[in-house]
Amino acid sequence: MERETTYKNVAGFKCLRNIKRQTNDLYLVHCGMQKCPPDYTYNHKIPNENHLHFVTEGKGELTVNHVSYKIRKNDIFLIPKGAEIHYQADHTDPWTYMWVTFDGEMADEYLQSACLSAETPVLHSTIPTDSYTPLIQSILDANHLTMANEIKRVAYLYEILSMLIEAQSSARNADGNYDYTADAYVDYALQFIKNNYKTIKVGDIATYVGINRSYLTSLFKKTLNISPQQYLIKVKLSEGAKLLKTTDISVSEIAEAVGYGDSCNFTRVFKQTYGVTPQAYRSSVL
Repeated sequence: MERETTYKNVAGFKCLRNIKRQTNDLYLVHCGMQKCPPDYTYNHKIPNENHLHFVTEGKGELTVNHVSYKIRKNDIFLIPKGAEIHYQADHTDPWTYMWVTFDGEMADEYLQSACLSAETPVLHSTIPTDSYTPLIQSILDANHLTMANEIKRVAYLYEILSMLIEAQSSARNADGNYDYTADAYVDYALQFIKNNYKTIKVGDIATYVGINRSYLTSLFKKTLNISPQQYLIKVKLSEGAKLLKTTDISVSEIAEAVGYGDSCNFTRVFKQTYGVTPQAYRSSVL
């Protein structure tokens, strides 16, 4: 049985829920705005739709399928359909965000065109996220149950996604004009690597920072005299070396713990870097 569409508007929270499906190509399910209190935490049940958030103020942290992302003002993040997620507002500067929840036969294609997916659920908006506020507010204003409002709401959703795709496409096609300093991008990348080195690839780092892979590589070589791939390997091996010195767990378990599915590959790369096998390294430091 289809649930009744409801609208809630209280201090710090607006939400239009259970919106009637308009089309099969793309349809809106929920829409809202929320100013979160400090440390506000949400463990989302596995969603049946896509939840797209626009952060207009503050900070927070998002975890999608066990990968963590630091979120800040003017970031956009996706809670993808079928993903295990958790998020929490910052303690001192909690975020304020807007969201649209939607699905449909074209939903995944539209999100991919905006460079959003379960593998890359976060991007830094190329335009201020409050640029989307009038459209989301228009959806909330169209909360009365009329045929005209049903058409308006899906039209606003299409406009939100078209604005998002156009804005992010412009960034991808830009010729090297970036908003932040090289040090800022590198620092942001290093933080991401530190938190997620076990599961990420270089493409994930570039997407999270909001620049293309070639520019990321150029910044790392200029700033750290090392490529992002080499730095990622260095972090993994450093963590592996710590475990060899401080624990008695097996090399295969250590390999898995630092992100190498194949212990032979871990041993090969470790020996190339340290000059000895993991077993020999452990013997030399004990």
